Amino acid sequence: MVKVTNNFQIDLPLAVWLLQDGYKSGAADAPPGELISVTTLMKPTRQLILKRKVDMSKEEFDLSDMVAARAGHAFHDSIERAWTEGNWQEAMRKLNYPQSIIDRIKINPNPEDVKKDDVPIYLEKRGFKEFKGVVITGQLDFLIGQAYRDFKSTSTFAWTSGSKDKDYILQGSMYRWILPELIKDDIMRIEFIFTDWAKYRTADPKYPQTRVAHKEFALMSLKDTEEWVDNKINHIKANAALNQDKMVECTDEELWRQKDSYKYYADPAKAKLGGRCTKRFDSYADAELHKMAKKKGVIVKEPGQVKACTYCPAFSVCEQRKNYFKDDGTYLS
Repeated sequence: MVKVTNNFQIDLPLAVWLLQDGYKSGAADAPPGELISVTTLMKPTRQLILKRKVDMSKEEFDLSDMVAARAGHAFHDSIERAWTEGNWQEAMRKLNYPQSIIDRIKINPNPEDVKKDDVPIYLEKRGFKEFKGVVITGQLDFLIGQAYRDFKSTSTFAWTSGSKDKDYILQGSMYRWILPELIKDDIMRIEFIFTDWAKYRTADPKYPQTRVAHKEFALMSLKDTEEWVDNKINHIKANAALNQDKMVECTDEELWRQKDSYKYYADPAKAKLGGRCTKRFDSYADAELHKMAKKKGVIVKEPGQVKACTYCPAFSVCEQRKNYFKDDGTYLS
């Protein structure tokens, strides 16, 4: 069992809340076979293999590390209850939906009972699909009609950078692949709830204009999705029996590696001592042009740091991680 710490003395009411695990794998309802979730399948192959080698009795986590996950689950749970326990009909009337539309909505109906004019809404619906000896499972957040919605509580950076767009598309595509009888639209919508939104930043048109917003994404075809799943499972199997020195390594994208930067020092002596640079550049060409203009100085490349390792469950056993981090989680100098 993983050891739990409370290094920041979080008070009991919140501590108990943080330790609630709201995740339901669906294992009790799954068909026979090895069960693997969509979100797990999307993890790096190296991580999936190595985390099984971790001695969990020696691992620990602090309560403070659970805040983001519990907050995200709380948003999902609250949205679900608004539709299953709340007065959603009155809410829709306040939004000026006609009663004729409201009457057509059916919450979590049996698919066989859905009539032609009905508008079914499914919440937290789990599906299973057997493929190549494993059972792939996924639980969709929200389906209205035949269109999939997914809720993400995240930073505004995810919106402005598009850094998670490929993951959103892949996840939604696999859900459709698992539940094609329900998800039939080619377009999915991500509903963003921003955790760091600031009104003063809305002067930038690329910044989300409200604390909640949505984007639409085109899903992969069913054929392309199945091909991705097939390749991923084959990749895992091909690496599972290998020693770490032969095993596939995490890519820069999987490591969340930041871009290299180039530090310009007017005084070369400072560069040798590792002192503060005069100016920093994102590209070597810009740094070199600056040095030429100044007619002196040196340029020092600073490799981009990786961010993902400290969040990885295989941190303690991964040899690749040792290229970037000490055992205590601090960066190698």
